[in-house]
Formats: sequence, structure tokens, C-alpha cells
Amino acid sequence: MSAPFDIVALIYPKLGKADRVEELLKITAAAVKANEPGTLRYQVHRETNGDAPTIIMLETYKDQASLQAHGTSKDFKELGRAFKKEDLLAAPMKVLFTKKVGGYASKL
Repeated sequence: MSAPFDIVALIYPKLGKADRVEELLKITAAAVKANEPGTLRYQVHRETNGDAPTIIMLETYKDQASLQAHGTSKDFKELGRAFKKEDLLAAPMKVLFTKKVGGYASKL
């Protein structure tokens, strides 16, 4: 079995479309939390500057099968269809597979 791993996804909304992209991602995040036990983290972050801020997704998956389940889920597919139908993105999403190399997650 593979160990948990992290992904950072960068989403580039078109000018004036960031609020709608954020709304759709929040809806998807709620569905992921309810329906995908192998998705350990699915956080939506938004750049604070500019009219077309980058949306940053911080994701952690239990294993490769969990990522595959997410990518083929009904909710993820609906999100992709909405992005296309509403013409929300200025560029394709960029996905970075990452690993921890130092620092800490929280002092809480």
C-alpha cells in the first residue's frame, strides 16, 4: 500500500470568474468530504490580489487508489463540466505532486 501524498492544484479563473470558481469548488469540497474517505484533505485557498486570482487547492490522498476514486467521481466530473460549460478558466489547471521536506503544519 502506498503512503499518503499531497497535491497542489493551481486553478486560473478568467477575469471576473473567481467567485464562481470558488463557489463550485466549495460545493465540490463538501461532496468530497462526505463521499471520499480516502481524500484526507481538500482545501480551497484563493490568492488575495488581482481581478483574476489564482485558486490553490491543497489536497492529501490516502493512496493512489483514493486519487483515482476522486478523479473518476461524479462530483469531480460535474465540476469539470461546469468549468467548461460556463467557460470559467483562463488556462488549464496545473497539478503538482509534492512531498514534505521540512517545516510544520500548525502550532495549534
